[in-house]
Amino acid sequence: MSDRLERDVADVARKWAPDPRLAVLEVTVEPERLAGCTTSRDALVALRRLAAAAGRAADIRLLPDASAQDEPAAVVTAAVAPLLREPRIMADRVSEALHGEALTVLERRAEGGVWARVRAADGYHAWTHTGYLATGADTWAEDWTTRATGQSLGADLKFEDRRFRLTVGARVALRRDGRVETADGRTWNVSAGVVRSDAELRAEARRLATPEWALRWFSGAPYLWGGRTEWGIDCSGLVQATYAARGLALPRDSDQQSLAGREVRIDPTGSSYEAGDVLCFSDGRRIAHVALWAGAGRMVHAALSRGGVASDDLLADAPAAKRLRDFLVAVRRIDE
Repeated sequence: MSDRLERDVADVARKWAPDPRLAVLEVTVEPERLAGCTTSRDALVALRRLAAAAGRAADIRLLPDASAQDEPAAVVTAAVAPLLREPRIMADRVSEALHGEALTVLERRAEGGVWARVRAADGYHAWTHTGYLATGADTWAEDWTTRATGQSLGADLKFEDRRFRLTVGARVALRRDGRVETADGRTWNVSAGVVRSDAELRAEARRLATPEWALRWFSGAPYLWGGRTEWGIDCSGLVQATYAARGLALPRDSDQQSLAGREVRIDPTGSSYEAGDVLCFSDGRRIAHVALWAGAGRMVHAALSRGGVASDDLLADAPAAKRLRDFLVAVRRIDE
């Protein structure tokens, strides 16, 4: 009976939470009950029916749960908040949230609720430590989001003897006196780098070809799995951040980005591609790498083999370039 029930639970997960990055369904089959949590109300109903048919209790929480009820919203107050696969400091990093970005709190765990399962703006579900965050009511977070219309381009903030560095894309509130307010309520002068309003940043980014903007702000950034910043970035993080500067929201991961925009037929010469087209490469099983087409045979990408963000000739005779061409399986155009 347990084996069949486990298969039935797995079927519910495939139907209502097929992608664990974008939904939660963590349910175990125990002798007397089904126990766990899910973000899908439809899945909860189906699991309760399975439990009843098997004569077991259904101890399944719908997320967000009671642990997040009082403070269901969060804003990142650290420069960067790592988003982790599990609620422990050594867990795999799956993504990052930048200063000033708002998150939805789904549940809190550990003594004092120091770990929070959150949903990011791009739909990603992950864990982060509450030391990186301020939490509060939805209205509080909405007020901050409305005011946080400034974005950092590598800004270095200073006030008296205090200093705070922001990544590209971090959010702040702009003040009329030229200073900026960070998500923790502190006010700063911009001592280096720049802060742009959303509208100014979009206009500035669109004056450059997409790969050119990527190189301007991320060239030389080290490769970091799950990274989204010039302090460390992965291939899909680079594509997402580059298009975000243009006001276009893309999914987080390379396989998701391979479905964004519209299809462009693969062209061995690249002559039909436009600057900014997203090149999608397979590892033989799934989409595992993305790059931005830059024209004249070149592409801009974040690659571990290159140590980080670089521009490479996709049409070169080198073995690495040939291997990439062999594994190019899709090209997507993101219309602006």
